[in-house]
Amino acid sequence: MEVESESESSDSSTDSNPDHPPSQIQDKTTKKLKKIEAVKLASIYDSMKQLGYTPKKFIKAFLENTDKKYTGHRRYWGSERGWESTLAVLDAIKKVVRKKKKNRKLWDDFILSEATKIVISQKPPSGAYPRGAYHSSTTITEELFTQECKDERDTDLVEDHMPFLFRLVCNKLNACPVKKVPSADPSQDDVLPVEEDSDSDTEEVPEDLFDEADPRIRAECQSTCDHGRRVRMAEQWTPACQRTHIPRLWSFGSSKPIFQLHRDFFLSQNSSSSVLKRLGRQSREKVATKISQSISETLAPFLCIDNLDFEQKVHDKSLGKENQMFHGTWGYVHHPNSEMLASIPATDLTMESYRKAMATVPSFEVLPKMFLPSRDEEDSWELVLKAQIADVLLEYVASPANSKVPIPTSPPAVDQLSADLPDITMLKLMVASNNSAQGVGEVFDSLLEQTNMSMTDFASRLQIIDGDLGTCTNIHSLRSQRIPSQHIEEDMNNVCTLLGGSHTLWNIAQAIYSKHYGDDSDARDSGAWRFLEGMSIPANKMLDKKDYTLMIQNIVKIHKAALVHCIKTVMGTPKAPVPEELPKVSSRVIKGTIDKTYDKFFTATAKDSASNRTSPKLLNLMLRLSDFATIVEGNAAIKSGDGRDGV
Repeated sequence: MEVESESESSDSSTDSNPDHPPSQIQDKTTKKLKKIEAVKLASIYDSMKQLGYTPKKFIKAFLENTDKKYTGHRRYWGSERGWESTLAVLDAIKKVVRKKKKNRKLWDDFILSEATKIVISQKPPSGAYPRGAYHSSTTITEELFTQECKDERDTDLVEDHMPFLFRLVCNKLNACPVKKVPSADPSQDDVLPVEEDSDSDTEEVPEDLFDEADPRIRAECQSTCDHGRRVRMAEQWTPACQRTHIPRLWSFGSSKPIFQLHRDFFLSQNSSSSVLKRLGRQSREKVATKISQSISETLAPFLCIDNLDFEQKVHDKSLGKENQMFHGTWGYVHHPNSEMLASIPATDLTMESYRKAMATVPSFEVLPKMFLPSRDEEDSWELVLKAQIADVLLEYVASPANSKVPIPTSPPAVDQLSADLPDITMLKLMVASNNSAQGVGEVFDSLLEQTNMSMTDFASRLQIIDGDLGTCTNIHSLRSQRIPSQHIEEDMNNVCTLLGGSHTLWNIAQAIYSKHYGDDSDARDSGAWRFLEGMSIPANKMLDKKDYTLMIQNIVKIHKAALVHCIKTVMGTPKAPVPEELPKVSSRVIKGTIDKTYDKFFTATAKDSASNRTSPKLLNLMLRLSDFATIVEGNAAIKSGDGRDGV
């Protein structure tokens, strides 16, 4: 107490002295406090020595004594309230132990031992699903393989069952290496920098080290935890003599689904094969149930089919063992949205209504005015064209300096479809080609086999089938071959074929693309191939109808390049290159440029004026812009769910 009072008086005298700066005052205060602390420690140490205690024995006895007097003093050591001071004690012990290099391994071994105990103790619950992590091959359903179930399993694994291992691996992967600072001397670039001591206790840990938001790092950590889960499953459910074969069985698999099945759930090939058979039976039952559920009394759910060609390659070829091509058909069953069906009169969804409508087809008169747009449709199309111009202008020409005038880059939706997930059920892959009338007959036999229905029941409902142009043509050809027939099981009069939205766009885009492509062997030709050549895109085999995606992508690129040329022509800079950094232009000027571009290249007046010119280049450009705009908008409409407008 005398020392403390002396310290207080000296501190007050020091603080009142204006000749000492604050830093010196603080240093003196710290030194005096350390002296006081040393005196107290010496007194405490002497007392413990008299009682036969060492510091370690005293701390151990204090922490292990069960008397209420001592348990009350340490009740906050492991709680959130007192954890900060507890952590300071542990950190001080660590610094003492790791002060010398030869002693650091002792501390590391201790931490490794504790981490090992935690990792071993944290594991998924044992037992059968849903209480445990074990899945029996006799109770598995296809819902287990959905993305929602997978996400739920991953979340439980990394947050509830094995969080320590997950965070440990995340921290290791998030620890970025030190970036190399460029040397002023180029000769020193190949010299490896001298690394600092990685065991230094003064190294600061970055604040974002424990952030597992990176999806790649999170996936790697989940994979590590998942591997630990599978090992735990192996220990619980596999005899010891079979555990050595688990890695080999997990890596087995000639196809990705089977491999995923082994990797994610099962410990043997027999288990996965059993599950595949069970899932196959469930799928057959589901397909049969879905097809039998009529939309209305005599209207079957829609079927969508398409051809699929795949090749079986043989590496070691010999007589009778060569590559073999299989021509098959895939498809799905589609139940339309119930709200959309409710908006249609029930009397229009019958076989009788369909037959009455088809009976009027031979006498139905097609007039040119049916293909002409109405005034509202013209106004809507004008907004589409201006939105395309605005999108290209903002991407390649200029950026708005302000938002005083709105610049829409997408047109308003027209008859937009619902964003709800469609009710789709995949059909079994059929080894039957729809490339001929005979093949279509085999496809129908395979479809009938999957329905578990009689041919009479199948033919008594109106069946709408979506397909490409070849499929529709072959179905009509097969129907023609069966005329005359008095049996509903054979006449196929209940089948109505429709072109799907993508197939319709495919055929129309191919025709328009072929029309405007031009002759790339004629240097005087100014067709669309010149735009591809100007963008360094190979122009050979660009008219291959089989590559739908490449064709649409090239049409979009040509259309955007032509729009950039038109916009720059309106702005008076047709030969200026596209800048890397877009200049800032007021929104009012951008809106005016869009309107001028539309008036100059898309209106009927502009096309009429261009047709009076001697050179047809400008008119061809306008026609190509108008035609390609329909393809670009149709493709965008199908992707955004505005499919009926796109078609």
